[in-house]
Amino acid sequence: MHHNERTLATYETTVPRYIDGSPNAVSGPVKDWVDMALTLVPENAHILEVGTALGYDADYMEARGYQVDRTDATRAFVDLQRERGHDVQLLNLLTADNLGGPYDMVHANAVLLHFTPEELAGVLDKIALALCGGGILTATLKRGRGAAWSTEKLDQDRYFQYWEADDIRALLEQKDFHIISPPDLNDQKWLRLIARKGTVK
Repeated sequence: MHHNERTLATYETTVPRYIDGSPNAVSGPVKDWVDMALTLVPENAHILEVGTALGYDADYMEARGYQVDRTDATRAFVDLQRERGHDVQLLNLLTADNLGGPYDMVHANAVLLHFTPEELAGVLDKIALALCGGGILTATLKRGRGAAWSTEKLDQDRYFQYWEADDIRALLEQKDFHIISPPDLNDQKWLRLIARKGTVK
């Protein structure tokens, strides 16, 4: 089984545990990161969220007046969102031919960290095509080197690729993205990135 299929299988069977182990609102450093990104897009921005999961980021952005297209590769999360009354689509970044658009922003909180560097390079191409000129990419990655399987939080295997700031910056620049809000290097666990497609303005 491909590592991504195995990771998705974990999410499919652990939604209740995921809910119990996740914050139920956008707050703290995540809120600061999302707020910073939203200052960089128009007030009526159209946002694609990949990996919406429980939908709290989308809830927060919609409450601020933004239009959010919710998507997830895990059918259990899609079903959960629909039960809560939200319009959400099944979307796997690795297998999708295109992501639609054009969008002002693509939001990927704790999603891209499940891809190998080669897979992420291809996904960034798709994201670039989905973004309008000067569009914004928000993404979180776990800090470190190499890759590993982890049972943290869900007690079942998930694949993680770890990154340091200079390495992800180099890949983003190769794909014509430019980091405009450097990650907090005092945070030893997370890299919260905000990047712009094309020339920095």
